[in-house]
Amino acid sequence: MHTGPAVRHDGAGEFPAPLPPHPGPMATTPAASPPPARRLLWTVLMVLIPVLFFVLLEGGLRLVGYGDDYPLFIPAPDAPAYRYQNPEVARRYFVRQQNVPNSLYDFFLAEKDTNTLRIVVQGGSSAAGYPYYRGGSFSRMLEQRLLQTFPGRNVEVVNTAMAAVNSFTLLDLADEIIAIEPDAVLIYAGHNEYYGVLGVGSAESLGTVRAVVNLYLRLQHLRLVQGLRALLAAAAGTLAGDERPRPGHTLMERMVREQSIPYGSPLYERGLRQFQGNLRDLLARYRDAGIPVYIGTVASNERDHPPFISGLAEGTPADRWEALMQDARRAAAAGDTARALARYDEAIALDSLAAEAFYRKAQVLDAAGRYAEARAAYRAAIDRDQLRFRAPEAINAIIRAEAARAGAVVVETQAALAAASPGGIIGHNLMLEHLHPNVDGYFLIADAFYEALRAESAFGVWPAPVPADLARQEVLLTAVDSLMGVYRIRQLMNNWPFQPPGVTRRDTLRPTTPVEQLAVALLRDQRSWGETITLLRQYYEQQGDYRRALQAALALVQEYPFAAAPYLDAGNVLVKAGRYDEALSYFLAAHDREPLPAAQRMIGSILLRRGERAAAIGWLERSLQGDPDHPQTLYNLAGAYALEGRFAEARRTVIRLLERHPDHADARRLLGSLPPEADGEGNRE
Repeated sequence: MHTGPAVRHDGAGEFPAPLPPHPGPMATTPAASPPPARRLLWTVLMVLIPVLFFVLLEGGLRLVGYGDDYPLFIPAPDAPAYRYQNPEVARRYFVRQQNVPNSLYDFFLAEKDTNTLRIVVQGGSSAAGYPYYRGGSFSRMLEQRLLQTFPGRNVEVVNTAMAAVNSFTLLDLADEIIAIEPDAVLIYAGHNEYYGVLGVGSAESLGTVRAVVNLYLRLQHLRLVQGLRALLAAAAGTLAGDERPRPGHTLMERMVREQSIPYGSPLYERGLRQFQGNLRDLLARYRDAGIPVYIGTVASNERDHPPFISGLAEGTPADRWEALMQDARRAAAAGDTARALARYDEAIALDSLAAEAFYRKAQVLDAAGRYAEARAAYRAAIDRDQLRFRAPEAINAIIRAEAARAGAVVVETQAALAAASPGGIIGHNLMLEHLHPNVDGYFLIADAFYEALRAESAFGVWPAPVPADLARQEVLLTAVDSLMGVYRIRQLMNNWPFQPPGVTRRDTLRPTTPVEQLAVALLRDQRSWGETITLLRQYYEQQGDYRRALQAALALVQEYPFAAAPYLDAGNVLVKAGRYDEALSYFLAAHDREPLPAAQRMIGSILLRRGERAAAIGWLERSLQGDPDHPQTLYNLAGAYALEGRFAEARRTVIRLLERHPDHADARRLLGSLPPEADGEGNRE
């Protein structure tokens, strides 16, 4: 048997020569060491080669068009002087969702001027105004009120909030928000910390190490990073089996990975640390940029929404606990409050993590009028709800502590909603389901931020503060947007977690009124929001309901501040309502945006009505330059000339009108009222 060293065949039928005998110790010659410069060069090359490889790979991916950049703000398509939030920016975070959430389309000047007051809003779906959006959001309510408070100022409230995002997104967007130079940042966030994208319990997660997630977000513009995450997401979908993203009917359902996150568990604590760390960094970034921050405490439905998932702690004797709960329910039904509370307390002592016992105890205390105790028990139930769609009270404690640390202003929005609720307990009076406010709830949030800004003398002197009751009357939520809110909530609550897993209630909408028909068509994407609200305005005008027609017109003004047409439409509604002085301001605003002949005509007509004939003539003449045959412009101009004693010009203008519109009876009467042509030789021209 061959026992020597193995010899490799070189493939050519020959073997290498045998090794020379090993020299003895005295014959050893040390290898020559390369010069230091060569060693340095070699080290640099070893470092640069992989770097160069990745640089070339990144460049190649960009060259073939792989991946994309999703800046927060992009130029407005039809208004180059304006910018707005990129509808695709959420694709930075949502990799496994085909349809991603977006925000309100709040347009703002690309170049901020000294007359502009700019506020940016951050948060999740509540901050975005779900389910109404637009005029139903607290940001639009606040903007409408600030516009009246600061007449003559250009007020911009730019809402960057999106559904299903949490503190990771807020922190990631901060630098781009700082770049647009806001005068203040308003934050209403905290409910999405567990299931929002990248959260510790989310289906769109990168793990529980905050530093790793934030590093990824800083590198996500690289195509290599985008490709790597896409591969990981695909692999997760393949390998996770029943853990893969669920094809739920709502984003709320699709975002949940960990349905059970018990109170005080490691995952629960990680979520709190994630929020605290990100919020601390976020507030520090704004503080260093010199931007004031106003951060609201978050509120949810305490009274009228039981815990989604209660659950018992491991080791709890379930039979004993259930017996106590049944006895407590029987006592409560019999009106024996003392016995019911005693049994609920025993159940809580047996298992202090079961949310249901706290909630049922709160209901008994509530019915007994012991509201402070009831509120504490309701909030304890929310804390222990294992399906963490509602923020625990620890989130508000973190908000207060981190705001104090950074010098931010805490806006007690939770307390504002509680103060407006029976017994100081928030319920369906202000909430639509588990945490999204109704219109009154959103107005209270807007009012809380308004008063906080005012108390801090933000933006200097407040020349014309608007009372809350007047501001509430002027909220620009149209009937269509209100119905859209109803439909969206109905769709949400027809699915999990409001229904059992796998159960979906079908809802066939059957519109019975013209307004409902408009709303359903919008819900089904049969026409755009702008087209829908224009049709709504026209419908109200036909009905003679000028108050609602004006609301619809002003909603379009708020949506498209750069466009002339909405201002023109609002002015026309005000004219029909006999509010000429207000109409004039809208026609002038329309003309500032685009010199439309229609705006010039209406400005001239109102000035003529006010007796400002010389100014009126100038506007009417300008209108004719763009629309030379408009009968009303010709008639009003002829009348203005006549009133000024310029009879020859009046005659020429009215004859021109009759040549184009021979049946114009008023023009014939005007012509007949003018002095004979021979008498016009001395008129002033």
